[in-house]
Amino acid sequence: MRFVLVLALLGVGGWAVADPVRDLQRSLPNGWRAIRSSGELVIRRDAPVRIAGKYYPGSQHMSNAPVLAPPVAPKTVLEMRYRLEPAWTAAKLDATRAANAKVYAELVALRARFRLDDIPTGKGTPLPRNVDEQQRITAHDAAYQITLARLIQLPRCTLGGTALFDSSATYQQLDLMVDPPIAMREAYAIVELVKRRCR
Repeated sequence: MRFVLVLALLGVGGWAVADPVRDLQRSLPNGWRAIRSSGELVIRRDAPVRIAGKYYPGSQHMSNAPVLAPPVAPKTVLEMRYRLEPAWTAAKLDATRAANAKVYAELVALRARFRLDDIPTGKGTPLPRNVDEQQRITAHDAAYQITLARLIQLPRCTLGGTALFDSSATYQQLDLMVDPPIAMREAYAIVELVKRRCR
């Protein structure tokens, strides 16, 4: 009897073990699914929505106000895509943060190297006064992009034994005006749900 109990606790022999994705699925609104593959988690709404337009950054898009989408409006399926990797160890996280800190320090140092603070600005935009200043700006921007590319993305969080990564592509549909509007409210609620479930 004790042996059977141990097997059950370990999930051996077909006994169910805790599955964070399955638990997440149970918490999703009706009509949404969490689909996991070897390298990706996709949270998708089964029924397509009509696209009525796009919201401007910072505008209100969480209301249930009617959205006028004509019958000929294009349709899409709302989904959020997350990349998956095996959970990172604490040592790997610490090493990556340390490496990224060095890159950030180099990015800051580039301003001094190209003497950007000597160049006047207007509303945050550099206003070069001569060819030399323009060349310094161009060289700085090129060096900045090369240095920035060395940054290593950290997981947003860990879900069970899996590291979960997001990107701008994960949330690219969240600025759409859709019909029915409740679908977008559900999408935003799911994004927050994932954040709460992650550690």
